[in-house]
Amino acid sequence: MKILTDTFGNVGGFNRPAAGRSVAQWLVGVTIVGVLAGLGSSAAAQEVQPIEGTLKPAAPDEKEETAQPYREAEVATARMAQAGRPGHRSVRSVRVLVKDGGRMDWSQQGDWIAFDRAESDFYHIYKMRPDGSRETCVTCDQWDFRKTNSLSPAWHPSGEHLVFQVQEHANKLQLDTLRLTTPHRGLHSEIWVISADGKSPFKLTQTRERGAAVLDPHFSHEASKLVWSQRVVSLGRWGEWEPHVAEFKIKRGVPRISKVKNYQPSLKKGFVVAHGFTPNDRGLLISGTPLTGGGRDIFELDLETGVAEPLTTTPHDLDELVFALPRADGVVWVSNRNIERPSDRVLPRQSDVWYMSASKRRQERLTFFNDPQSDHYLGEALIDDLAWSPEGDKLLVHVITGGAPGTDSVDQAIYIVEFDGAFGT
Repeated sequence: MKILTDTFGNVGGFNRPAAGRSVAQWLVGVTIVGVLAGLGSSAAAQEVQPIEGTLKPAAPDEKEETAQPYREAEVATARMAQAGRPGHRSVRSVRVLVKDGGRMDWSQQGDWIAFDRAESDFYHIYKMRPDGSRETCVTCDQWDFRKTNSLSPAWHPSGEHLVFQVQEHANKLQLDTLRLTTPHRGLHSEIWVISADGKSPFKLTQTRERGAAVLDPHFSHEASKLVWSQRVVSLGRWGEWEPHVAEFKIKRGVPRISKVKNYQPSLKKGFVVAHGFTPNDRGLLISGTPLTGGGRDIFELDLETGVAEPLTTTPHDLDELVFALPRADGVVWVSNRNIERPSDRVLPRQSDVWYMSASKRRQERLTFFNDPQSDHYLGEALIDDLAWSPEGDKLLVHVITGGAPGTDSVDQAIYIVEFDGAFGT
């Protein structure tokens, strides 16, 4: 394993310090069970000067008061289908929060959920209250984003800003729902930050001029670092990607990134992607393919040593999208293990949500979207994003499902799942 630049501190494990078929159509007659849980050489260290402007702290916006009224959510009562069936945790409710919503994040304060969704021909960033009320478009009124795809929002720990990726040549790619599940959505993209009220956007990266691409920015828990995944070589189907970590600061109202460091963990070259920081901010949770064997596994990457410790070893499965629990030790991730592919499949892959304790001894499947024996079987389902509530008792799940039988259409939606208590309690 080689670290290409200087590094941060020590790592320490899990310890704490859109269109398509209506959801209602498939809900009829189905009782949902369990939990609906989720391109060029290496870039040198850089400091990118932001575009002109002043970033102002988020303040209540009058238009929020007149935003869309509360939308009655579709509710399904979750129950045990088979007593003792592993993985069917007891939940209080399962609600469809945004029928056509995409990737999302929940603020640490718990008061706002941000997500991306297609608006006419392009994707924009929205925010709403966890109950589905006061839905507001954050990027729709900004000239910079009028013909771009704004995707994958993530909250600053203060709740005053959002970081997200902007696909600046969106008209060339015409991103559809399925392409949002591949690295293609990172092409022609840069990282931007904007205040939570939709004012003062700033571009943080300038990588596209060097043939790079970026994906999925996330702040560290203490807000001084920013991580994203970046394409550094454009060869092959999707190219070679690496995790990048930068220092993030706001000076005199202007956001800046500096001291960008890219990591080359000892994994096969390809789609090595970061999903966020460990709870103590000394490591990253990443996914990639081991040097030996196949499949895809999840890892914890030490930011000081650069060593990637495997959390799963599944040469015949695809494990990805790993996230730490907010108030307990352990992680959740998505996997295709124990899923039988249909002969007439529409999706490129299928997945369900799994839980792992800090000791790794306990691994538990949480959802059974792809299990015909389950009451919440959806036919084909792909989990493309997860986000926890601050208390750890609710989980947002971005689910993509195959559309009407005999067609190539797909549907997407964001669900909110409420557990009978947080994990670890």
